[in-house]
Amino acid sequence: MADRPLKATRLSVSLEERDHNILAEIAAENDASISWVIRKAIRQFVDEYQAGHPHEEPAKRGE
Repeated sequence: MADRPLKATRLSVSLEERDHNILAEIAAENDASISWVIRKAIRQFVDEYQAGHPHEEPAKRGE
């Protein structure tokens, strides 16, 4: 779990019971917390999103 961010923002979400149970199962299989599983899933989602949407610098005024 060395990839923890140095500064984190707390977030509260509601999950369907089925999703929570699956996350708990994944966490147990990885000897980790549900929070860790969710952070990993979010990081993967963000990385994949950014790969498909590269950041473009905004055009400068007058261009």
